[in-house]
Amino acid sequence: MSRSKVAIIILFLAAALLRFADVFRPINQASWRECDVGAIARNFAVEGMNPFYPRIDWRGDGPGYAEMELPLYPWLIAVSYKIFGVHDYFARVWAFLFSLGAMFFFFKLAREYLNAFAATVAFAFFALNPLMVETATSIQPEGLMIFAYIAAVYYFVNWLRTESNLSFVATTSFTALTLLAKAPSAHIGLFFAILLIEKYGWRVFRQMKVWIFGIFSLAPAGLWYIHAKNLWTVYGNSLGVSNEYHWIGWDFFTNSEFAVGILRSEFFYIWGGSGIIVGAFALWRGRGEETARHSLGWLASIFALYLIAARTTSQDWANYYHVFSIPPVALLVGFGIKKLWDYARTFADSYSLNTLAVNLGHVAILFFVVIAILAALAVEARQVRAEFLAHRVDDAAYECSQKLKLALKTEGLIVASGGHCVDKNNYALAYNASFMFYWLERKGWNICIEDQSIKNIAAVEAKGAKYFVAQRSALGEMPGFENELLQTYPVADACDQFYLFDLTHRR
Repeated sequence: MSRSKVAIIILFLAAALLRFADVFRPINQASWRECDVGAIARNFAVEGMNPFYPRIDWRGDGPGYAEMELPLYPWLIAVSYKIFGVHDYFARVWAFLFSLGAMFFFFKLAREYLNAFAATVAFAFFALNPLMVETATSIQPEGLMIFAYIAAVYYFVNWLRTESNLSFVATTSFTALTLLAKAPSAHIGLFFAILLIEKYGWRVFRQMKVWIFGIFSLAPAGLWYIHAKNLWTVYGNSLGVSNEYHWIGWDFFTNSEFAVGILRSEFFYIWGGSGIIVGAFALWRGRGEETARHSLGWLASIFALYLIAARTTSQDWANYYHVFSIPPVALLVGFGIKKLWDYARTFADSYSLNTLAVNLGHVAILFFVVIAILAALAVEARQVRAEFLAHRVDDAAYECSQKLKLALKTEGLIVASGGHCVDKNNYALAYNASFMFYWLERKGWNICIEDQSIKNIAAVEAKGAKYFVAQRSALGEMPGFENELLQTYPVADACDQFYLFDLTHRR
C-alpha cells in the first residue's frame, strides 16, 4: 500500500473518531434547530410516520404541520426511535454516518483535480474544518445536505469527463436529494451551468441529457416545496422559510454590516484566517488551470446565495450556511500545496549565487505560505477543541428545564418566550424557540418579544395554556411586563434565566 493511501486512511479514521466522540451527547444546548428536528422525529414516532406531514411542538392547539425541507432526516431518526426507543444520540448517529459519506466523496472529488499528496492535504483541511466537525454530529439537515451536495458535484464532474451513464444517474439522484434536503443548495445549479457551458458552449441547450438532468433534479424539490408552502398557508407554521425575511435589500448597499458579516464568517470559519494566503498563492501560481477555474466558479455560485440571502448569511449565528464554501476552499488549499511544491522545486533547480536576491524573495514567499498553512490548521484545531469542550457543558437553560419539569403538575399546553417578532429594520423574523417545548415534552405557543402582554397571555390561557415558561431577558425588553406577570400569576418555580408561571390560577 502506498504512503499516500496509508496517510488518507489514518486521516479518515482520525476525523471519524473526532466526530464519534460527540455522538452520544444529548440535546443539551439551546439550539432551536436541533430541538425542532428532535421534536419532529419524536412526533413522527409518537403521532404517525407520514413523512409528508412533519409536526413541530410550538403548534398552539393545532396539529403542528410545518413548512420545511423534506423531513427525510428526522424521519430516519424516527425509524430508529421506533426500533430502539427515543434517544437523542440516534439523531447524531445518522448525522455522523452522513459525515463519513461526505468525507468519502470529497476525497474522490479531490482526486479528480489533484495528485495524491495535494488531495490528502485538501482532505485534511476539509475533514478538520470546525464547521464540518460541528455539522458531523449536529442534529440539523446540513449533514444530509452536504453529503448529497458533495456526491452530486463528484458525479457531475465525473459524468462530464467520462459521459458515464452511471455517473449521470447518480448525479441526477444526488442533486435531487440535495435540493430536497435543503433549498439553499439550489445555488449548485449555477456551478453546474458554468461547467456545462465550459464543455458544450451554447450547444448545451441541444443536449438531451442536460434537459433530462435538469427536469429530474428539480421536479421532486419543486413538488415538495409546493406542498410545504401549502402547509404554511393552511396551518401557519414554518421553520424559517415563509415566516422570516432572508433576502437582500437596498440597505445592503448602505449598510456595511451585511458584507462584513459574510466575509467575517468566511475568513474565520472557512479559511482559518491565514488560510486565505494559501488560496491566493494557488491563484497566483495556477490561475487559468482547471482546478482554480472550477473552484472559483463553485465559490462564485455559493457567494450568489450569500448575497441573495444576505439578511441571514451575514449573521454569526447562521455560520453553518457557510458550510457550502468548505469543499471548494479545501480544493484551493490542496491546489496551493501543489503549486507550493512546484514553486519550491523550481526555486531549488534555479538556485545560484548570481540570483541570490531573487531567491531570497522566493524563500520569503515559501516561508509565509508554509506559515499560513500551519496557522490555518492550528486555528481549525483550536476551534474544534473549543466547540467540543463547549458541548461537554450543559446549557444553563437545559439545566433549568430539568428543574422546571418537576414543577409541571398540571397536564396540558404551555406558552414559552420566543425571540423578536421583527429585526431592527422591521423585517419578519422566525421567532419560535423550540428548546423548552422539547425538554419539557410539552406542546403549545411561542410568544415573540414585542407581543408580550398580559392580554396576549390571557388569550392563550383561554385556549388551554396551563403554564408560561418566561425567559427573564425577554421579559426585560418590555418595560413593566415582568411586574405585571408577577402580580397576575403565581410563580410555580424559577431559576436564574426563567420563570414558570402557573396560568391555572390568578392572584
